[in-house]
Amino acid sequence: MRNKLINLLLASTIVLSSIMHATDIDDKYRKGYDLVAASINTAAKENSISFYRNNQIILLKPDPKGRNNKPVPFTSTIKENGDLGKPKLSKELSKLGISGTVAFDSVAGKMYFSKYNSVEKDYALYESAVKKGKWQDPVQMKIEGTGGQRKQNSFMTSAGWSYKTVGLSGFKNPSISKNGKRIYFTAKIRPKEYGNVGGTDIWYIDQREDGTWSRPINAGKGINTSAKEDYAFCVGDTLLYFSSMGKGGIDIFKSKLINGQWAKGVNLNKPYSSSLNDFNFIANDKFIYLVSTRNMKGKDDIYLFRKQPDPVVIPPPVAIPPEPEPDPVVEVKQNWNFVLFYFDFDKDILTDEFTRQFKELVEEMKQFPGETFEVAGHTDQRGSDKYNQKLSEHRANFVKQLLVKEGFPADKIIAKGFGKKMPVVEDPKSEDDYAQNRRCEIRIISQEVKNPSSTDINKAATPTEVVAPENAAPADTAPAKDQAVSKNTTNVKPQENNTAKDTKKQGATDTNVKTNKSTAPAKVGVAKKTK
Repeated sequence: MRNKLINLLLASTIVLSSIMHATDIDDKYRKGYDLVAASINTAAKENSISFYRNNQIILLKPDPKGRNNKPVPFTSTIKENGDLGKPKLSKELSKLGISGTVAFDSVAGKMYFSKYNSVEKDYALYESAVKKGKWQDPVQMKIEGTGGQRKQNSFMTSAGWSYKTVGLSGFKNPSISKNGKRIYFTAKIRPKEYGNVGGTDIWYIDQREDGTWSRPINAGKGINTSAKEDYAFCVGDTLLYFSSMGKGGIDIFKSKLINGQWAKGVNLNKPYSSSLNDFNFIANDKFIYLVSTRNMKGKDDIYLFRKQPDPVVIPPPVAIPPEPEPDPVVEVKQNWNFVLFYFDFDKDILTDEFTRQFKELVEEMKQFPGETFEVAGHTDQRGSDKYNQKLSEHRANFVKQLLVKEGFPADKIIAKGFGKKMPVVEDPKSEDDYAQNRRCEIRIISQEVKNPSSTDINKAATPTEVVAPENAAPADTAPAKDQAVSKNTTNVKPQENNTAKDTKKQGATDTNVKTNKSTAPAKVGVAKKTK
């Protein structure tokens, strides 16, 4: 009694084969998912997929080591991402003679499938029970109106099983519903007075209390047409997915149970149905699988849905509070400007190219003895305000330190950081555009010192907000030394190929020093001066 109660509870709370409750599960995968081929597909045909025990599926395909192309059962484990593990030939299932899909009853420990009956010379439905972990020899299901001709005084006749009804045969591709009490299948049953609608139709049988099965009942004209229907798969007893052959090939349809009748089937269209053949739809509470020939090679492959990466969320801009301290007033004495573009950070190794370009800068500056120079650091628009303000200040101070080492008085070099406040490219569309905004500009100024602390870079004017590069340091940490120039820079126009190479090599966002026009256009290392 206790075991019966447990089985009853399991049957009422667990949907067989991990099927979800009645809901339009196909809608879930229309947005945010891609239909992709399973990794186990080969040059051979993979089809007749069914859910099985231990988080596996059964599929039929030819044995690559076999002597013929006859499809045999393999098992494959479902991975966490929905893809399928390497198929393993099941010798145990091969002994059962399975043809097409199977209906696995996890509660009753039974499996229903189609098998060729050599006596009747047709396909019939069989069942096998598992005992001690092993599948027993298959037994033909006791379906009213089926079975071989019986002698008048035979045991089967006495038990209520009469002669076989002509035309009730050819059963294939079963699937299970109603907690194991109903089985849907495909058959071509003649004559039409038994309910046949078209070619092959979808039928069902219900289990009686004595364990036998009712006479086959046609699923109705909402599902069956004059064409061929196949591969019924029931979800939560109120949704039926199936395949139907039309003018454009085989497509996948869905029907809803309304007032005890299956409504007219609706084509699922893309991504489920394609211009080629799509069929054998199955689903559980996590994944959907189907078989399709959409690979354009005319062979059956297994397809599944894979979740797309989450979109990158860009935070809204943050208002910048006004600066408490005024900017120092500067007057540009001469229209001389020298620009260094930056592409990487957190580097303190100087290349030979940088040394050459920096020497050109030093020689240009020596032509203006006694003048005061401003070194202005700029960043691109990515990152937080706080991070990029510090980064621009660091870049300017880094160049200042190098110039002081060359003999320029520290009080004649004013280092300032402007963050992303003054971009060269206002609306960057590419990495090359961003690269033009990451720079240091050196110019001659005559400063009227109205603010005694104006030479303090941390109090320099115009702090701004910037978006941090992908691999940048956290916003609350001070940036490390920059790498200003790379060996690949030779002319004014930034080189997109160099940027891609260095990004891959360095694993960061900024790399190289390039040139572009600024307030006074000049090549890197070649300053433009105007008297």
